[in-house]
Amino acid sequence: MKLPLSVFAFIALMQPLFGKEPMLRCEKRFGQIDWEGMIFHRYTLRAENFPPKQTFRLIVRSFDGAQTETFRYYANTRGHLIFQPAENERGDVYAICPAKRGERLTFLMKSETGSEAYSAELVPFPLEMKSKKGIHLSLELQGDQGEKFLLFAQGFDPQEKINLILDVDGQKTDLEPEVTVLGDLCAQIHLPEHREGGKATLLLSRKKEQIVFPFEWGALALKLVGACCFEIK
Repeated sequence: MKLPLSVFAFIALMQPLFGKEPMLRCEKRFGQIDWEGMIFHRYTLRAENFPPKQTFRLIVRSFDGAQTETFRYYANTRGHLIFQPAENERGDVYAICPAKRGERLTFLMKSETGSEAYSAELVPFPLEMKSKKGIHLSLELQGDQGEKFLLFAQGFDPQEKINLILDVDGQKTDLEPEVTVLGDLCAQIHLPEHREGGKATLLLSRKKEQIVFPFEWGALALKLVGACCFEIK
């Protein structure tokens, strides 16, 4: 039985990637740069097993959905991405991605010739703390006015009973979260919109300890605290 040419073409395309999924990841490099009160973390973007002979565009997406198209890459026959600089580029090329405290950045490698897209995520400046009893809490900035956060905490006993209160300018709200059988919890934190913001506090009570987690919201939460610095190659 003869196979159509299109099948042969598909097999030839996928052969170098057999059994391996495309992978995009951010690797932190040693050292950081302090400049005018901001911290610059150094990273390398790693890509492997990409569909060969396709051109990709690196897109950086911030927590509020804003996207910036940056550099173009070409996938060789081994699935490695080769940087394609513009004709007027000379010397080393860097991507500087400013970030806020608790902001998640998404690095999306999108095919310019097909529908494929692969992503890696990074929170370069976490908003987090760890209690004396080993509870780890982190807040992820999600509202574009600094009015919404996602709380994730882990290290509890399975389905442990706790109390969680949000204190904003003395006004307290019981958030009533539930700890899962895995000993973690997830809760949305909503603060007033269209306000200058300020400082708020999460008060977590459990049998073993009382945890106080202060954080900034509103305009204060939208301040840039540093940046990711990628050497593009």
